[in-house]
Amino acid sequence: MSLLDIAANTLDNFDPKNDSVNSGSTGLPDGDYLTAVESIEHRSFDSGWDCLQIVFTVLDGDHAGEKEYDRISFATKSKAGKAIPDFILSRSIKFVIKLGSLLGVEMKPEYFASENETDTHEMLANVLAPEKGKSVILHVKHRPNKKDPDNPYVEYDLDATEQPETADIADADLPGDDLGGAPLPTDADAPQAPMPTDADAPAEPTDEAPF
Repeated sequence: MSLLDIAANTLDNFDPKNDSVNSGSTGLPDGDYLTAVESIEHRSFDSGWDCLQIVFTVLDGDHAGEKEYDRISFATKSKAGKAIPDFILSRSIKFVIKLGSLLGVEMKPEYFASENETDTHEMLANVLAPEKGKSVILHVKHRPNKKDPDNPYVEYDLDATEQPETADIADADLPGDDLGGAPLPTDADAPQAPMPTDADAPAEPTDEAPF
């Protein structure tokens, strides 16, 4: 099944407002965090691996200011050439769809229709990045990694939260028009720079060496 087929199937069977998702890095301990989506971008690394990177910044509590990096790959094959299981790709698609929904972006199957993962990551970054800065609840949960106990798997989920209110400022509240009766400056009030003279001109270059 192609990534496009998986995306279309996932969109048909996934409710981003109510269904749970899982996606996998380490950083914050298990818990629920009020975060701001600091950045969404396509990242590539020296190893040749690239991904869609989403950075969440915690806004309050003991971990305020800390960042969580979620790096999602839509590669359909591993470095060894083995096919990535559909359920893993579907889980990643669910996460991105839910993130888009919480940011107010309508996600479409064609966003996953690129011929390779690099173009898919670039497409998703272009679609989602304009909405960065909005707030979401980030759920973090670790589970054991039997092959590498020091690096447990991390599962992420998302929920909606109220967005910060923006100030409603009327034109009358802006400075500029009401100067308290003070007269506006005129051209005559501007400081006048002295006119340059020949003595002020830079010296002409000569052919003489400086030594």
